[in-house]
Amino acid sequence: MSLKEKLLKYDAKELIFVAEPHSDFTDEAKNIALDIIRNNKEINFKAEAKNYWKQHIQKNIKSILKSKKIPLSCFIVDKEMKLILEDCFEEWKEEQDLFGIDTTKYWVV
Repeated sequence: MSLKEKLLKYDAKELIFVAEPHSDFTDEAKNIALDIIRNNKEINFKAEAKNYWKQHIQKNIKSILKSKKIPLSCFIVDKEMKLILEDCFEEWKEEQDLFGIDTTKYWVV
């Protein structure tokens, strides 16, 4: 089974994960995933990418805040990524405040 055949079986979220710069996949796999995404007109990959990044940021919020770097995406421009990060940070901060956890040591977007 070729790499392209394998990636053709992936759903939208998995293809986005493969194509994004932070993934550990090879450049060949990333390029194939991007080609599949470009050729698939049925799925709104921008919306899927936003959902993917929101979940990814929520899951890894502490490490992202500590790194003080806004994640890069092939599908979302920096302004939109910053808004997603700000929304996730606010949700996380509210959740931490409910538990009485001090969030002042974390970098604010």
